[in-house]
Parts: sequence; structure tokens; C-alpha cells
Amino acid sequence: MKALPALVFDEIGEWHEAASSGSMITLETAGLEPREAYRLLAAAVTPRPIAWVTSVGQCGVVNLAPFSSYTFLAYDPPLVGISVGPGTSLLKDTLAHVRTNREFVVNAVTPELVQLVANSSRRYPPEISEAQDLGIELAPCRLVEAPRVAASPISLECVLDRIVELEDTDEHRLVVGHVVMFHISEEIWAGDRIDPLAFTPMGRIGGQLYIRAGEVIRCEPTKDERFG
Repeated sequence: MKALPALVFDEIGEWHEAASSGSMITLETAGLEPREAYRLLAAAVTPRPIAWVTSVGQCGVVNLAPFSSYTFLAYDPPLVGISVGPGTSLLKDTLAHVRTNREFVVNAVTPELVQLVANSSRRYPPEISEAQDLGIELAPCRLVEAPRVAASPISLECVLDRIVELEDTDEHRLVVGHVVMFHISEEIWAGDRIDPLAFTPMGRIGGQLYIRAGEVIRCEPTKDERFG
């Protein structure tokens, strides 16, 4: 991993190499090994929300797996996206189940659940349910067959919208889910919205590191007459 010299603007607005890079490290991705790029991205794009996904496999076995490459994509209709990979000759259980059943549930992760989330990331064989093995209570959903995690304060019932192959070396797939039902704990419900002070989701940083929801601040743009 070789750092490049930093670039700065000079007094006439042209780029040139800085005499000293100061505190900045500059790395060109073409010179990185895949694992190096992964470590940098995982630490830079953070904190990331965690999708703790329930899906149903063969013979009704409930699969429960965490994914931290997760976000919402749209709201009309409400869509969420989960990156699943790296690809192998044997697809990850979640991806295989979603392709077959075209549905899944995303469960939010709070501090009291994080150890169970980490444990559910073990390489369980398809015939063993992570939820059953770890003693995680499940609850029925309304519109999809897959159950939700009973202790999760927010669960999103999803039907499959599409699976996008990202055409990278490791064959990641972007699973896009259409949210058809929200389950929200009364403890974090503020009448017409989720209370951001009451909801305390965990985020993923990288490796085995997680982060708790911290201080909530409000910051509005200052007034500028140029922009009304």
C-alpha cells in the first residue's frame, strides 16, 4: 500500500503537489489489494446501519443473518437495499432464500441485541436456524411468511423488488426490497414518527467494531439572502 503525495491549490487556483502532505494520506485504489480496499471502505463509510435479515429456507428453516452494507433507496415506493457478497458457488443462505421466496424481513439492531447479531454471523449450515440455535424469539409477520425478531424495535417486511449484479470481482449482489409493512415498538413511537432520541440503533464500523447511537444534534443552514 503506497501513499501518493497530497495535492493542494496554489494562489492562482492550480493544483500541484504539496511540499508536505501534512496529516493527509493519499492512496490510489488501483494499487490496493482487495482486502486493503475493503478495510479502508469499511472504516471510511461509517457508521453503517445493520440489517439483521430473517428469511425462510428449505423445510421452513428460518435464517437470520446481519448485513452492514445497507441503506434505504427510495420512499415512493419505500425501497431498501442490501449488498450481499462476496459470491461463491454456493450462494449465501439469505440470497438463495430471497431469490426463491421473493421476501424477507429487515430487523433493526439495538445495544442489547448486538452480541446475538455477532453470534448469528457464524457460518451456520443451511439446515440449522441461527434464531433457534441462539434462542432468539421470533414473531409472525402480517404480509410475508418470514418472521421478525420479536425483540427488535423496528422490523420491515419486504418483498423482493429486484436483485442487481454489481459485476465486481467478488460478485456482490444488491438486493432491493419493497417495504410493505412497518413494525415499530410503542416505546420509540412519537405519534406520527419514530422518536430519534428513543431509538438507539447500533452501527457497524469495521471488523468486529460496532458503535452506539450517540449525541443527537440539530443543525439548520444559516440564512443567506442569495438563496432566499
